[in-house]
Amino acid sequence: MKKLIALFLCLCLMAGIVPALAEENTRPGAMWINSGIYGTYEGRGEIRLQDDYAAAVNREWAETVSIPEGASNASARTEQTDNYNRAKLAVLKGEKKDDPDLTSLQNFYALLLDWDTRNETGLQPLKPYVEDLMSVSSTEEMTKYYSDPERNILGTPMVEDELMYHPEDALINILNIKGMKMLVKNTDELKPGVEEGADLTAKRLTAEYMLKRLGYTDEEAKEIFDNAKEFERKCQPWTEALIARYATGDFTDYIPIADFESRYKNLPLAAIYRALGFDVQGYVCTLSANMLDGFEANYTDENIEYIKAWTLVNTLLDFTRYFDRETYEAAAKFQEPVTGTGSVKADDAYALEVMEAVVPTMLDQMYVNYCFNKEIKPQVTELTRMMIDAYRDMINEEGWLADETKAGAIEKLDNFKLYICYPDNLPDYGSVTIGTAEEGETVFSAIMKGRKFLRKVEAAALTMKNDGTYWRYDNYYSTLTACYIAEENSINVYAGICGGDYYDPDWPLEKKLGGLCMVIGHEITHAFDTKGSQYDKNGNKKNWWTEEDRKSFQERVDKLTAFYSKLVPMPQVSDETYGEAGAMRIKSEAIADLGSLKCLLSIAKKQANFDYDLFFRQLAINQKQARYEPAENAYVATDSHPVEAYRCNIPLQNYDEFLHTYHIEESDGMYLAPEDRIRVW
Repeated sequence: MKKLIALFLCLCLMAGIVPALAEENTRPGAMWINSGIYGTYEGRGEIRLQDDYAAAVNREWAETVSIPEGASNASARTEQTDNYNRAKLAVLKGEKKDDPDLTSLQNFYALLLDWDTRNETGLQPLKPYVEDLMSVSSTEEMTKYYSDPERNILGTPMVEDELMYHPEDALINILNIKGMKMLVKNTDELKPGVEEGADLTAKRLTAEYMLKRLGYTDEEAKEIFDNAKEFERKCQPWTEALIARYATGDFTDYIPIADFESRYKNLPLAAIYRALGFDVQGYVCTLSANMLDGFEANYTDENIEYIKAWTLVNTLLDFTRYFDRETYEAAAKFQEPVTGTGSVKADDAYALEVMEAVVPTMLDQMYVNYCFNKEIKPQVTELTRMMIDAYRDMINEEGWLADETKAGAIEKLDNFKLYICYPDNLPDYGSVTIGTAEEGETVFSAIMKGRKFLRKVEAAALTMKNDGTYWRYDNYYSTLTACYIAEENSINVYAGICGGDYYDPDWPLEKKLGGLCMVIGHEITHAFDTKGSQYDKNGNKKNWWTEEDRKSFQERVDKLTAFYSKLVPMPQVSDETYGEAGAMRIKSEAIADLGSLKCLLSIAKKQANFDYDLFFRQLAINQKQARYEPAENAYVATDSHPVEAYRCNIPLQNYDEFLHTYHIEESDGMYLAPEDRIRVW
């Protein structure tokens, strides 16, 4: 077949014809469609398994599924999310039990749905906080305001933060200040005469609307937003310096605490965090020190009106969902040009979304205690250990690795921290007590309790060791998630993903392998992708490779990225390929998909009468997707994963077991010649 194609190309060249058709038919995935685009099957004829496996398997589902109002897609992920949300809601609406935490959650849910009371109250609870903030007259007073959790309802000194791992010892947590809370995403919008983009316009409309509801005039509301924007303009040179650093890929600074304190004196960030309960010692990490330098340089009494306005606007934008219905709907309407869909949700979905943001740890425990089949945890743990054992055999059989490199890889496998379904040990963080409306509780007071509790949890986690005793503070396990954390060398498989199309305890092994085990193997492989392979068994960044093996690894990665760069992710819409930049963005996830399938096939070979068809179909079902075209465009342009249909097709076509199961021949769309196959592991 290849000889015939080559002859055709030769004849076309001799005749002076551009062989566009031949090139189209020989590129990777030439006979596939992006079957994840909603409505793409309409008017299409037969699609054979042998030509486009993902499209053929998921066609019946895709032609009958509906995308919920306000959503941009439907998928295996959204269906399982609906499953566990329904389970949570049944408990929240259900009978009271002798469980104070559950009672608090049920009270919170009832308060959130009491729109009559909320509408009567409006934005009144905000007024004293706004008046307090706007009474500040100096940076000294502003520092006191930022340092007081009773006054500063935003909870931070106008920065984005999280905890991360110490660069030299992953057992230790340090504070990571990611940067200022920026209203403007595109700094060009700060320049005189430049029109505000859709996102900034939505923020302006929302903030000015809330300010006017709080009693400010149109002119005053506009002035406050303009002043907030002006403060960011004053910081612009430092922000642009950060953008220049981003281009280099080196924008992370680990600053010893003494240097950090001397660097930020006008704005004493370390002292503010200590006042908020954070034991800041050792190092502070910043992902954008240049931006913080701009904040420091402009944190002056001369700029106090700008700083107050900037703080107020960001605070208001953070609270749009927490008051009356009118504010919630107005903010959603202002956001429509940005999101493309209305963001007002049904009451149940709205309430859960707020609770997940405010009391996530309590919701997690509610789900485990009242919704989750705890017999699943030992089953998933056993499957995970089975896969680790299979991966160990895989590593030992890799002919291109030296014994020294194999030993380092196996050390990682043998020292995985396994966080499966839910934690057995919980830190004594306490909880939030939320009363009823009759007891004087309001949505606003409940929100404030929850937000303060979250900061308390983060502050406590700063001094805890990442030794496996406790799960990381932000591992929310009643969500649909699985991940590998390189700095912990941990495999995380959360309770929320153990259902739907991913797992059922009564399934045969073939479906379990094609479902949740494909996900688990994917996360195991992340330990050996382009990032994970730089970390050792303890989660420290340390080389365990021989120089020759690292070079061979990179050559295999280069072949993979070259393959993906030629793929056309949306052939029904555009002939644009992923290109080099797109392939570089998705390479780690592609490596993980391929490595997982290899591991699973090694397990399948050891089973008697293994049903490969059942296994492969389940793998395809996991990747079913129906996404509106604009959302798919955004996914292709920004997401680190290949499109779902290709996450199914590409791994499969690399293995003979798949080709033999469906009698795939060289002329079929799912065929990939042995010399073109891509395997990093």
